Amino acid sequence: MRKAAYMVVTTVVAGLVLSGCGGGDDTKADPKPSGATTAAGQKSPSSKPPAERTLIERAAGSWKSIVTADDNGLETLTIADGKVTAKGPKLDCTGPLKEGRKAGEEPPTLTLTCKGGDDGGRGVGTLKMKGDDKLAIGWAGPEGGYGGPVDSFRRVGG
Repeated sequence: MRKAAYMVVTTVVAGLVLSGCGGGDDTKADPKPSGATTAAGQKSPSSKPPAERTLIERAAGSWKSIVTADDNGLETLTIADGKVTAKGPKLDCTGPLKEGRKAGEEPPTLTLTCKGGDDGGRGVGTLKMKGDDKLAIGWAGPEGGYGGPVDSFRRVGG
């Protein structure tokens, strides 16, 4: 009889240990997350599938104009972390790329600030992409005007 009682107590204790019961606080987070959780938490936006990336994320990289730039044109464009650097024969410009008023429904916009103050008649630009390797910016032009140029680029780097 004594042996049977010992076996019952041993079985109950083993069951409690294996089930995790025993006074531990189940609300605490695991101090060492599993490899899958860590990897998922550290994914960069560019590692998202293309359908899940925003237009600003997809536009990140280096771009080259598809036309030979005139004096007021842009030859290169670099987009990183929502910031744009644009250069041309006489232009050296920077500016923020911002989500449209209705993010996801309206394209991002860009306003360049150029050294010397001349932006080549651009004003505010609206960014559009075709695939992941073609980008165009349609510019509003100077205030009171009829619109500005359209700059078209092809991707040259990620």
